Amino acid sequence: MNVISTPNSSRIILALDVDTVVKAVGLMDATRGQINTVKIGLELITAQIAGEVCTEAKNRGLAVFWDGKPDDVPRTIGKSVKEAAKRGAKMINVHANATVEGMMAAVANKGDALILAVSALTSIETEEVELEFGHSRKAQVLYYARNASYAGCDGLICSPKELEFLAKFYGRKENPEKQLARLVKVIPGTRSPGADAKDQKNVLTQEVAIQNGANWLVIGSEINGAENPATAAEALNIRIAQALAEKEKTEQQKGAVTA
Repeated sequence: MNVISTPNSSRIILALDVDTVVKAVGLMDATRGQINTVKIGLELITAQIAGEVCTEAKNRGLAVFWDGKPDDVPRTIGKSVKEAAKRGAKMINVHANATVEGMMAAVANKGDALILAVSALTSIETEEVELEFGHSRKAQVLYYARNASYAGCDGLICSPKELEFLAKFYGRKENPEKQLARLVKVIPGTRSPGADAKDQKNVLTQEVAIQNGANWLVIGSEINGAENPATAAEALNIRIAQALAEKEKTEQQKGAVTA
């Protein structure tokens, strides 16, 4: 599986959902030692300061997830991805809705970055997906995941609620879809028990997401809005590490039973 080499074992991607370089730098410095990857999204990109924030992140030894979500003609997508890769981004996303050709253009221009296909946004209600596409949210995500794999994407972005469903396909005994299993799963939309879901509609806890196969968790408000971001990040890292250990233990027990 493709993973980014990072200075610590954190699986958190910190969402820098702020509007100035100063605020972004402040968050990076406040979580130093707890976070190894940050997400630069549309707010910073639109403010035309994403490149500066990317440089500040690299200067601190942080990997960057460039969250531009291009959904355009393949040529434009390719150019957009190439520009993000030139700035040193290690993860770059593209809307799966941009078609296989659009995702292929992203892959062709990614440089050393991982290309992540964005499926149904975690903020969209299941019923809205059904109204738009005529079938269930899970079916749409499966369709996008298959297209993303065919296009050569490295990973998939989906809500935590689709992970268990996808695993049924690459985990089945007959005709397992190994191409789905190889995709790195980058998951927004997790929340700690009792935390405000805000604009997210498809929410599960970090522990459940890890148990169901998440590789990375994009987390913003629970850290950014905390009185002490470092303490909040540390608490999340501890819980995520425990969930990973429990998942590994469960898989080992299953292997011992089937051996």
